[in-house]
Amino acid sequence: ERRITDPTGCGDAYRAGLIFGLMRDCDWATAGRMASLMGALKIECPGTQNQRFDYAEFAEQFRQQFGYVLD
Repeated sequence: ERRITDPTGCGDAYRAGLIFGLMRDCDWATAGRMASLMGALKIECPGTQNQRFDYAEFAEQFRQQFGYVLD
């Protein structure tokens, strides 16, 4: 995270990232990284469901943080 704004909803964001990764047939390590990134992106936004980004933005953040590209 770049700033901590509101942790409410981070667990849900983490779970969503994990499920999304597994639905895309990612290995467990990649799905876990996706989940962690979702939680980190969520903590930067106030409220439970106010974060907004598209897959391209998510994939770029993933590449920057973890050093490899999502399929």
